[in-house]
Amino acid sequence: LCYANYKKMLDAGIAREVARAVLPVALYSSMYVTMNARALMNFLSLRTSRADSHFPSYPQREIEMVAEKMEEHFARLMPITYGAFQKSGRVAP
Repeated sequence: LCYANYKKMLDAGIAREVARAVLPVALYSSMYVTMNARALMNFLSLRTSRADSHFPSYPQREIEMVAEKMEEHFARLMPITYGAFQKSGRVAP
């Protein structure tokens, strides 16, 4: 039944990542993540869509929302590194 609904949604033109919500494995997950500043900059460059980016990115809105929250903390906790990231066109070194 779930898969049949999934197929109907795909046939109706709904994106796979949205349609999968009817499948049992589409439940949201919680997790803890650790990374260094360089890895964080790389993540932000890939998962945020900004006009001032050197390389354009088109992330799914859900992951972009997570990245935006992470960027707020990054800017507050590492202002010099964050400034360099912004100045370099949001490209990780």
